[in-house]
Amino acid sequence: MLETSADIAVLQALLDRSIAAAGPHLREIFTEDVRMTASELVSRMSGMRLLTVAGVSAAGRPVAGAVDGYLLRGELWFSSGGNAVRTRQLRRNPAVSATWLPDESTQLIVHGDAEITPFGDERAAELRQAMLDHYLPVAGPEWEAFIPQLIAEGAVAFRIRASKAFAYHRVPELS
Repeated sequence: MLETSADIAVLQALLDRSIAAAGPHLREIFTEDVRMTASELVSRMSGMRLLTVAGVSAAGRPVAGAVDGYLLRGELWFSSGGNAVRTRQLRRNPAVSATWLPDESTQLIVHGDAEITPFGDERAAELRQAMLDHYLPVAGPEWEAFIPQLIAEGAVAFRIRASKAFAYHRVPELS
């Protein structure tokens, strides 16, 4: 967990602003008793989490796909190839939404703009380290050699500059 108390406070303010501006239907679902606080969200989202990320095609159509996502300093990060369709779309139109939905009781929805950073840039260092922390135990030491290859191939890192975020966790009722 990299989040400082200041990072958590910024994330909490975003969650609070978002629900305050939400429509009645969303507020009926994300009631106070099931909304996650920023601290709860940070503890639940440590490590790699699969996200569905949606951007906008050149024709104005939604395009969604799964990515390995990381919550770092209270913001969602992911990466992609420099020549990937997702990268081209987000370069043209940075509008993005991301959803983490690990099960029916937990979800995070984020809307905002994707900020693109070269994968080898210092601003992406925490993402690279988070990826190593996840993949070295899973894929072995050869995965570490994959990082320079990604940099050489022009991979990019995306940070979602969130304008809205909603976090939910409902404890399942026992039957």
